[in-house]
Amino acid sequence: MNRSLRLRLLNSTFAVALTLGLAAGMGLAPLAQAKTEDEVPIKDVVAQASLSGSFLAAQVAGNDNDDVNAVAFYERAVELDPDNGELKRLLFLALTANGRIQDAVTVARKMPQTGDDTAVTRLVVAVDALRQKSWSKVGETLNKTTGGDLDVMVEELLKAWAMFGAGDVDGAIKAAQNSDGPDWVQVVRNYHAGLMASAASKDSEAIPLLEKATENEAAAAVLSETFLRAIEALVRAQVRTGALDDAEKTLERGFSLLPSHPPFATLKTQLAEKKALNPLVTSATQGGAEVFYNVGSAISRQGGAPLAQSYLQLADNLNPGSDVVSLALAGVFENQKRPERANVFYEKIDAKSPFHRRAALEYALNLNTMKENDKAEKMLRDLIAEDPDDLIAYSTLGGVLSQQEKYREAADVYDAAVARIIKPESYQWNLYYRRAIAYERLKEWDKAEPNFKKAIELSPNQADVLNYLGYSWIDMGINLDEGMDLIRKAVELKPRSGFIVDSLGWAYYKLGKYDEAVVELERAVELMPQDSVVNDHLGDAYWKVGRKLEATFQWNHALVGKPEPEEEAKIRLKLQKGLVETVDSTTKVQE
Repeated sequence: MNRSLRLRLLNSTFAVALTLGLAAGMGLAPLAQAKTEDEVPIKDVVAQASLSGSFLAAQVAGNDNDDVNAVAFYERAVELDPDNGELKRLLFLALTANGRIQDAVTVARKMPQTGDDTAVTRLVVAVDALRQKSWSKVGETLNKTTGGDLDVMVEELLKAWAMFGAGDVDGAIKAAQNSDGPDWVQVVRNYHAGLMASAASKDSEAIPLLEKATENEAAAAVLSETFLRAIEALVRAQVRTGALDDAEKTLERGFSLLPSHPPFATLKTQLAEKKALNPLVTSATQGGAEVFYNVGSAISRQGGAPLAQSYLQLADNLNPGSDVVSLALAGVFENQKRPERANVFYEKIDAKSPFHRRAALEYALNLNTMKENDKAEKMLRDLIAEDPDDLIAYSTLGGVLSQQEKYREAADVYDAAVARIIKPESYQWNLYYRRAIAYERLKEWDKAEPNFKKAIELSPNQADVLNYLGYSWIDMGINLDEGMDLIRKAVELKPRSGFIVDSLGWAYYKLGKYDEAVVELERAVELMPQDSVVNDHLGDAYWKVGRKLEATFQWNHALVGKPEPEEEAKIRLKLQKGLVETVDSTTKVQE
């Protein structure tokens, strides 16, 4: 198989595998040391920057999700123009996103309370008041509730938690329920009213409220994290009232929604051991943090990273020990391609947290992304040693090793993992798939093929597995009809995957069906116009059907995509001499 094509298969597999593996759920030894704050390597430049230079540099840093340097340059700009309200507004937003809430409050108090960000500044000031337990000040700050359903809900719930903090529990529960709006607002308001009742040791009142919060499963698609938290809070309240059978049923329902959710596994153990359970939230400040966590995690899931980051930073300010908030913030930074910042928050997750092992796996993956491969491998091997039955740890280590082309080591890791499986389950298809790839790369097809087949047996509709096995057969000149059927099925499952469509076109090419190859490869180029491999393949197909000028164009375009050095040399040779046949008529110059 063409090396570039293999590498693309492997990269695709690695990304999918890690996503599936870590989504399956995951507790560990202390995490490796991480930086506690991004360094600002251009601090001397900041100190000497002009007003316009500072502003432009801050804008660029903000666009690059580099909020640390954005703050530094905005601070310099405000220093140079202290009366500029717009600069203060931008500095305030950057400080909030960076988690420097007290500094943001200081700036907010010097800003005019007008403009589009007035609600945000009042919210941050109210958070500071809640953190300091200045209960009455929260209500005073948020006395002019405005905006859409989201803004109104957040402000009303914060005021309700301030009432709770002041001792007016019944008034707080009633105020929380007064929030009006669409179905998702009803879920959040009932959840928080239930949290307040449980925190006040009124679990019998909390249960019906939390049951209402978990009635609408359609809301789980928008409020996944909140919905799961509500189920956890309900189980805790039921246990605290002695309704153990109800608690077990609620927990079973939770497992049906997300079998791998770590807090559910912890609750199951605690129920079996008849341990006493505390309420999910025990104070007004934790309640306020929960509001921002609920909203921030939902916004993050919808792709609103900047706002989600600020809301989650406010949650972290109110409840800095929250594992779910740290996990969510780490996720935001990972989405921004900032693994070093993500690891700061993964490291905060306590060893006793249900999420600790998951955080450790993500931490190791980030180390690998940061090219600290040896540290990543050691950490993952330590995780396996700590819990030899955790197949996700094996899968993660195997993926890291495969990414570094250490296929023998990867195969050994996958072998060790499979040896611990008593009865393979459908969700374990990915482990067999990745084991198959490791052996295929080692040219041990007798070991690779059975694993590809096992992956398909466990999960018949995995397009990537079908594509890989089908193409491998065709590339070797065996099982041609069955191989084409597998690739066609893969295309049906993922018709918008240029990568898989390219495989179909290239399979036709390998079989000498050049007209069919052109049709599919033209479609693949439409889906992946900048991919060097796809353009190279289409060039070859054009040449074989006599469209030699177009072939030359496609080969030139393939060079623009920066192919692997070996492939680049082959493409340049084709541009000089055309597509030259070798002794083996099924093998072309580029292979």
